[in-house]
Order: sequence, then C-alpha cells, then structure tokens
Amino acid sequence: MKTDVSFVILSYNDADMIVKAVSSIKKLKTKYKYNIFVVDNGSRNDSVEKVKKIKGINLIKLKNNVGTAAYDKAIKKSSSKYIFFTGCDVELKEDMLDYLVNFLEKNKDVAQAAPKYISLNDKKSIDLGGTWLSRSFYSGTFKNNTLGNNPVKIPYIGTGLIRKSFIDKFNYLFDNTYFFYGEDVDLGMRIRLSGHKIYYIPKSIVYHVGSMSRTIHKPAKLTYLMERNLIRTFLSSLSIHNIIILSPYVIAMRLIAMVKDLSTLHFTSFLARLFALIWPILNLGTILKKRKTVQKTRKVKDKKLFSLFSEKYLFFR
Repeated sequence: MKTDVSFVILSYNDADMIVKAVSSIKKLKTKYKYNIFVVDNGSRNDSVEKVKKIKGINLIKLKNNVGTAAYDKAIKKSSSKYIFFTGCDVELKEDMLDYLVNFLEKNKDVAQAAPKYISLNDKKSIDLGGTWLSRSFYSGTFKNNTLGNNPVKIPYIGTGLIRKSFIDKFNYLFDNTYFFYGEDVDLGMRIRLSGHKIYYIPKSIVYHVGSMSRTIHKPAKLTYLMERNLIRTFLSSLSIHNIIILSPYVIAMRLIAMVKDLSTLHFTSFLARLFALIWPILNLGTILKKRKTVQKTRKVKDKKLFSLFSEKYLFFR
C-alpha cells in the first residue's frame, strides 16, 4: 500500500518503550496513510523477541549498534513521501502528524518540520522547544517556550518529519560515520546549503519519556564524538573564506572548554576535546571527501546560513 509517511523508530534495549511509542502512533487521528518501521540497533537483551510480537510494524534487526546510521536501514525500504524519524522514548499526541505534513505540503521550500517535545511526566515541562547554533559550531536546544507558539525557522533539529526526496540526494539521513552527536547539525547545514528550510511547529506535540540508550557510552566518549563531529561539519559546510575567518573562534571556544575541564578535574573530557581537535589533521582526506559531497548541493552563500546563527544563547544561557 502506498503511504504518505513512514515512521522510523530506533530501539536499543528499549522494548517497553517501543510498545508504547507504536501504540501512540496507532492512535493517531490523521488523514494521511502511514506505516511503521522499528530498527533494533543491536539490542543485548530480549527486546527483539518482545518487539516481534507487536502487530503492524516492519522490524529490522541489526547485529551491532551503528548509531543513527540505523535510520537508513529502514528509510531505504520506504516508498513514502515523508519520513518521521525518532528515538523510541516518545508517545505521540493524536493530532501531531497532520500539523507537520500539512505544513510541508503548503511550503515546498521547507525540507524538515519538527514538533515540540514535552515531558510525559510533567506536561508543563518542555524537553525540546527548538534549537540554536553558534558560529563556534556549539549548539543547543531550548527547554522553554523561547521561540513562541507559531511556526518558526530553526538552524537544525535531530528529529521530526523530513522529505524523503531530500534524503535521496545524499542517500543517507545522517552521516553514517558520525555515529551520533552532531549529526543533527550536519543535517541542518546540508538542508540549508541546498536552499531549503527547517521549521519548528509547536502545535505538533510529542511527549518525551527519556531513554537510557546513550548511557552505554562513557561521558568522555560522547564529548569526543560531539566535538569531532561538530568540527567536521564546520569544515565541510562553510566556504574556505569563512573557515579561515572563524577557525580562531572555533578553536578558542574549544580551548576554553578544555581549560574548564582541567579546572574541574575532568581530565578525560580534556583529552576527548584534544583528540577531537587533532582528528581533522589526521583525517584530512575524509574531510575533503565529505566537503566535496556537501558543496555539490550548495545553492546559497554563507551569508544566508549565518542568518540563523546566534551567539546569544552560547554566552547567556
């Protein structure tokens, strides 16, 4: 059956959350046809056996945890116009889908539309209310209603509804070599370089539970991935001119973070940031290859990208 939307949900040792997430999808009140993919990212418990019992889903089981690259295992099997991609720690409000699809249907220059994430246990608490991005290529999310209640352009976001036609341009949603952290910023930069937009749609509500999947990695490992991947995106996205101009700022902000690590005795975090700074030097070929791929899709100048950058939230949080 031809569908409008494919829901793609990642799971790692999270069968109970998958059951609840899928149940909430099946309760959606929508005029759009959809199907559901669950990608098990190499679970080490009995999650797969539990998920197999859920009716009406397409289950894809991976031998190992490949991070956010797992999304593509399902996306490649989808023939839908749109992909809604998310972790499993969610429950969807019954009217959330139509807000997103309707917006993309009416705005052809928008590639991705994302909902507001509200804590399931505290409906007054916003877990994800949009994003910000600094020229230092540090980024963050809003945990409040800073962006208001109307649709608004944002620099990036790591979840939501996206046009499959955009994914097909690169043959991947997230860069498969990033594993996770920073892959959402990279996606945002690719969308905006291609001349498309990303919007936050606060009337579309997703309730957020909170997953333990990422706790399998030590904090220093996550710091390394974040720093490495954000630096890679900086080097692959901007013009050479602006890379030269902004590099001192990008490096200085990492050095400040490293000094803070030392002053608070977080030596493993210090080393993680140091190795992340060294990584591009040792992997210049990888950077140049990625840059060539990204720059092929460029339709706007950096000035257009910078319109959504802000230093305000980096220094005044």
